[in-house]
Amino acid sequence: MSQNLIAQRCASLFDSASLFTPENQLFLLNDLEGIREGVSGVFKNHELRCIDSTERVSARMHHINRGRLSLNRLEYGVNVFIDPGRLEDFFLIQVPIKGRARIQCAGHDFISTPERASLISPNLPLSMSWDANAPQLALRIERSEVEYHCVQHLGHNLDRPLEFDPELDLTTPGGHYFLQLIGILADAIKLDDHPLHHSLVLKQFESMLINALVYGQPNNLRERLDCASNKAPLPHFVKRTEEFMRAHADQPLSIEQLAEHAGVSVRTLFAGFRDFCDTTPMAYLRNLRLEQVHLELSRQQQEDSVTDIAFKWGFAHLGRFAQEYKRRYGEAPSTTLRFRS
Repeated sequence: MSQNLIAQRCASLFDSASLFTPENQLFLLNDLEGIREGVSGVFKNHELRCIDSTERVSARMHHINRGRLSLNRLEYGVNVFIDPGRLEDFFLIQVPIKGRARIQCAGHDFISTPERASLISPNLPLSMSWDANAPQLALRIERSEVEYHCVQHLGHNLDRPLEFDPELDLTTPGGHYFLQLIGILADAIKLDDHPLHHSLVLKQFESMLINALVYGQPNNLRERLDCASNKAPLPHFVKRTEEFMRAHADQPLSIEQLAEHAGVSVRTLFAGFRDFCDTTPMAYLRNLRLEQVHLELSRQQQEDSVTDIAFKWGFAHLGRFAQEYKRRYGEAPSTTLRFRS
C-alpha cells in the first residue's frame, strides 16, 4: 500500500465523527496541568510543556475501552514536548492521523507520520515532540497481557522483557495487516451490532492483534517464538481443564473437581499446567475470573459496583483483588468503571 493511501486510510478511519464522539470525549482543556492529569489518568504521569514557552497549551482527548484494549485520540493545539520516561505497565502504539511527531526511544530517533507509527515497549525510555494540530491514535495494550500471550506461545516464562523495534512501518505487509485490524476495531466501536462486542469474539480479536505485533514487527523474542511453533501441542487433559474452567469460571471450583473432570490425578494436573502453561490450575482460573471482571467493568450498560462484580467472580479479599487488577490492567478497577465507553 502506498504512503498516500496509508495517510488517506488513517484519516478516514480515525478522524471520523462517528468513532470519536462527544460521549467518549474525555476532555477539552486549555489548562496545562489539567491536560497532563487527564492524559496521565489513561497512561501515566509524565512531563508536558510547550516547546514555545510563550504559547498557551490546549488539547482534546477521546478515550474508548474495548475489553483489554484502550483506544484513544489525542491532539494538542500547540507544539509540545512529552516525557513519560518508561511506560512500565503497557505497550503503546501511536499512529498519527495527520501531521508528525518526533520519537526518541532507546537510541532510536525518528519522525512518526501516518505511514510510520511508533510502537513503544514498556521498559524502554521515551520522549516525544508532537506538532500542533497533529492528532494521533494511541492504542494501549497491557504489558501483562502481551507477555502472558508470549509465555503461552513459548511454553515458559520470559527471561527478558519483550522489546519491539519502535518504528512501525505501516506500508509493509505486517504494518498493513495491523492497520486492517485497527480498522476492524474502529468499525466495531461505530456499530452496536458488530460481532466484536461479543466477549469470545473480542478475546480472539485481541489475540490476533497481539500476534500481528509479535510475529509482524521485529522484536528480541521473534527467533525464539518461531522455534517454539514446532513444540508439541498441549495434552488433552490440560485443554479439557482450560475449557471447563472457562465455562464454569463463575462457579466455586476446587483443584479436586478440576482433576476429576480432567480424568487425572491432582499431581498430574499440576504437572501439566506447570510444564505447558507455566502456571498452576488455580492461578489460571484466577486469571480467567480477572478477565471477566475487567469485561464487566468495561461494559457501557453495567450498573453494578466494583465490589459487586469482584464478589460475583469470587474475589472476596478486595485489597488483594485491586492489586492484582492494577498489575494486570495498569489501572485501578474504579478507573476502568469510570472511563468505560
